[in-house]
Amino acid sequence: MKKSSKLAKAIARTVLDHPFFATLLLRMQLREDRDIQTACTDGRQIRYNPAFIDSLSVDHIVFVLAHLVMHVAHFHPLRRNARTLGRFNKAGDYAINGILKEAGLKLLPHALYHESFDNLAAEQIYDRLPGGSGDGEGDGGENDIDQSDDPGGCGGFEDAKNEYDKPLSKAERQRQEAEMTVAIQQAAQAAKAQGKLPGSLARLVNDLVHPVLDWREILRTFIDHTSGHDYSWNHPNRRHIADGIYLPSFRCNGLKPLVLAVDTSGSISQRELNQFQAELNDILESYPATVNVVYCDSDISAIHTITPDEFPVELKAVGFGGTDLCPPFEWAIKNVPDAACIIYLTDLQGNSPDIDPGIPTLWISTTRVRDLAACYHPKFGEIATLE
Repeated sequence: MKKSSKLAKAIARTVLDHPFFATLLLRMQLREDRDIQTACTDGRQIRYNPAFIDSLSVDHIVFVLAHLVMHVAHFHPLRRNARTLGRFNKAGDYAINGILKEAGLKLLPHALYHESFDNLAAEQIYDRLPGGSGDGEGDGGENDIDQSDDPGGCGGFEDAKNEYDKPLSKAERQRQEAEMTVAIQQAAQAAKAQGKLPGSLARLVNDLVHPVLDWREILRTFIDHTSGHDYSWNHPNRRHIADGIYLPSFRCNGLKPLVLAVDTSGSISQRELNQFQAELNDILESYPATVNVVYCDSDISAIHTITPDEFPVELKAVGFGGTDLCPPFEWAIKNVPDAACIIYLTDLQGNSPDIDPGIPTLWISTTRVRDLAACYHPKFGEIATLE
């Protein structure tokens, strides 16, 4: 089989069997480059050595094409920054090859894959790679990591550049990220319409549409938005009084009562409770409020009301029954109708409310974001992940 026809057959098979990868692949230009050993992408084009492609079976060419596409879908050409190119390529391989394996593609025998890296981003894997010694299959040590642009031998990536072959400016990088995000969503829609969107790719798209932010930042912002901030003319802004200008000051009048629901079905450890309460207490130092702690598994097992004079809030695991997320909302509506918000610490697994209670709600999930597909997705409120 001629080299060109073998590549054409692999592209055709990708279109037929893997519409998600095909939709992204067909956006990119493919061209020969005999100066590279395997294949490479910068996000806009794929360069390949025809001898490398000719050495592979059609199934393995499909994998290489999908592998390069996934580097782009994970924004690897846009996210390296000051990291070593070879090492970041290696981390990127570990980040995406598990997804490709789950999608049913045939990995090259020397492809970098280890289940311990499943569901981790390339940046996280980069920090975990050993600095100088080999770490398993396909690993050639420090020189291999730092000097080779394709340590896994399946196709690497290089930094994205503009049309003048120059490094991207911040605005150009943001534009490419936005364009790729739209392209990924379109690819997902095409694959879903054909019933060929694996769960791992669905999670990738969900992570793009609902980006993961640090739970501490989300918690602080959420409480800040529900607090009683207002302008006060009774307390003029001191900065301008000396100039004879009277302006209102921006003051915090404190929070209305806060309802903190804690899932005690046995899935939340005391360590997680300690982590959460430390951040909550730090925030509440700036926002005096009465906190109603509602412990609930299959039913409410305990209620503790803590006034600002009784701080700090201390959380203890009690209960350990089944899981029903509804009772705390029913209790809050009946007993704290003026609640500023409800913060629910839970694994999001169990019976759950369908109707918005009309109280701002923040779900702090102890389940990893990539595992949320198997959990309840609330019909109201915001979600943050305790990680």
